[in-house]
Amino acid sequence: MKRIVRILTVNSVREIFKYKSFTLLILLLIILDRVMHRYVKAGPDLDLAKIKTLGLGASAWVYNELPGIIRSLLSDYRSVLVLAALFMLKELISMWPSSDMRRMHRRERQGFGIMAALFSLRWSQVLWDAVAVGSLCLVLGTWTLLSFAASRAVWSATGSSSALVLLAGLLFLIAPVGLGGLSYSSKLAVISHGGFAEKLSLFFLLFTNWKVFWASWIFFLLRVLIESVFVALIPAAVLLFVESFWVRIILASLLVAPVYSFLKMASFKFFLEIYKDKPLVAEEYRRYFSEM
Repeated sequence: MKRIVRILTVNSVREIFKYKSFTLLILLLIILDRVMHRYVKAGPDLDLAKIKTLGLGASAWVYNELPGIIRSLLSDYRSVLVLAALFMLKELISMWPSSDMRRMHRRERQGFGIMAALFSLRWSQVLWDAVAVGSLCLVLGTWTLLSFAASRAVWSATGSSSALVLLAGLLFLIAPVGLGGLSYSSKLAVISHGGFAEKLSLFFLLFTNWKVFWASWIFFLLRVLIESVFVALIPAAVLLFVESFWVRIILASLLVAPVYSFLKMASFKFFLEIYKDKPLVAEEYRRYFSEM
């Protein structure tokens, strides 16, 4: 346990300062700031009395109307374009940094290596990642449908809005695993050797190996909690409510960049620790493990 804690904290912070990665976040923060100040209204009025009366109405909408809306969206060709855009965004924020961290841990990175990490990616790796993400979506979708059916049965039998609480709880249980799958897919995709099926077998250890499942669930639950506060909620409040543009960007950057960089680095090291006994990973990062 001490070794894992040291790897996820001291070693992660050390390599963040060593390689000075993720400066692209500053540009993204500026873009987000412009979007939020143009389209988001700060300080909305909340009618608490009205919110308290929404339970039954929300339940009826979720269980009676939402399935039809989802079916309509799935049959719309534009949904495919949206999903493709979301996948490319995933490649930008996950696979690109994973490629950079792969080069770090193989001691191949020199200087400002973000662009080199991008150009080292291959289309076969992107294709594998698409298959892995698609498989993950099937698993998560199946769980979601079963959860929806169970909570809808409770709602039909009782008419209670607590069915929504049950649905939210069931979805919460699978959320850390979903985040873990998205994280592992990019890290396995950038490995330079190994067959298509071999990588998939490692990916599905997240669902078939009890140790990998629970360790990943705990780690990514903690990551969700930390990320929600320090990467989403507090920076969003800063961008919305601080008047000076430069003060907003500096404060948000001081919050987001170190925390997000640390979480990315810690996630990569956690992946290496979880898969260290797998020959494909051990060979790819042989120098890193020997130094550890």
